[in-house]
Amino acid sequence: MPRPSSTTQFPFTRMLENGRLAIIENPLRRIPEEELNGYIKSFHKEKGLGIGIDFNTLVRGARLARDEEAFVQEEAGNLTEVESAALEKEKRTTIWSESREIKIILLICCVGSIVQGWSQGAIVAANQTWPKALLKTLTPTSGPTQPGGSSRDMWLFSATNAIAYFAASSVGAFLCDPLTEIFVGRRGAIFVAGLFTFTASIGEAFTHSWQALFACRFLLGIGMGAKSSVIPVYESEVSPARLRGRILTSWQTGTALGIAISGAVALIVPGSWRFQISSSFIPAFALLLLVFIGSESPRWLIKKQRYNEAYIVLSRLRENPLLAARDLVLIWAQLQLETTLFMRTTNDIKDLEDARIPYLDPELYRRQIGLLGYARRITQLFTIPRVRRATLASFLVMMAQQMSGVNVFAFLASTLFEYGKHNPEGGSLWLFFGFGVANFL
Repeated sequence: MPRPSSTTQFPFTRMLENGRLAIIENPLRRIPEEELNGYIKSFHKEKGLGIGIDFNTLVRGARLARDEEAFVQEEAGNLTEVESAALEKEKRTTIWSESREIKIILLICCVGSIVQGWSQGAIVAANQTWPKALLKTLTPTSGPTQPGGSSRDMWLFSATNAIAYFAASSVGAFLCDPLTEIFVGRRGAIFVAGLFTFTASIGEAFTHSWQALFACRFLLGIGMGAKSSVIPVYESEVSPARLRGRILTSWQTGTALGIAISGAVALIVPGSWRFQISSSFIPAFALLLLVFIGSESPRWLIKKQRYNEAYIVLSRLRENPLLAARDLVLIWAQLQLETTLFMRTTNDIKDLEDARIPYLDPELYRRQIGLLGYARRITQLFTIPRVRRATLASFLVMMAQQMSGVNVFAFLASTLFEYGKHNPEGGSLWLFFGFGVANFL
């Protein structure tokens, strides 16, 4: 089906239900070109952008954001060599040719994903020895029906392993939203998640009861859940559109690498379950040191009406004032539209029925952002048709991954391999390491 023109677009109020086009529409296309200057003039004046952002650059950026092809044709004789080169670079860019700022943020996110995998895999090898130290009656090869083991201790062993993932899904993942949207932003949320991981990992090394280990694993899970929610969002908000999908794969790649490294640690120190289980403090400490070297998400800064800061960040990310102005205007227009679409009353959205994008004055914008509380955003996962479909699809994919059984190997590999016949001493650790490497590759 062809993309609708600006004159035949359906009202914005239907965008929450209509997903058949499989596109994310550019809201600036709804503004007639002759009205764009006035629209941007109001934006420039009301947001106090005169100090840091040139008005003409902002208008040109808005025209570029509205229709790149038309802008290039109209500005053919006015584009500088630097601007032309920047626009051309975007069409053929690679990760390695991107700005230094994007590379720094990608490094931070890669370390965060390695922390995730390392935290998950750190207990795998330790499962062979910590039960004997803390549960007394349970050894790796003793089960509820075998001599030396008890049903109660097997349940405690299983619960101690599982509690991290329960905490990640039931607490950590839901903690991400208030952390990022209300309190500390994207970088701050990553720091808090890393602090949970670092503190819990150190605590695991000094536990002397299964209850203490259980509590540390619970805190570790909170950090894992928060981190897994915020890092992909952070990456997506700073990445150029052309590379966004490729950059987001770094999360899963880094997680797999972290699992492999945790297997290598088990081979290096096979006799110390305390170091094995707490070794994830190493990348977590690195994450805490690195996280504030990178810039904050420009989308989060714009949402908090810190426009000049957002422009500075976008200038570092895009390395060109015109491209920075383009992204600033586009993100702002998207947030204006999203805020209006999610307003509470039908009277608030009546102006959207004519298929034009809204312009919210600063006070109204602040009020409506405040009304879009956490509970309301959770509810919208199920009440908005297109979001509900996406939520259901994601839920089914994740359930299928869990039910495939691959995570049993990822998190209990050494214990499973230890049950095998003719298993040489230390063989299960090598098998776990091999699984981690294969998973990474």
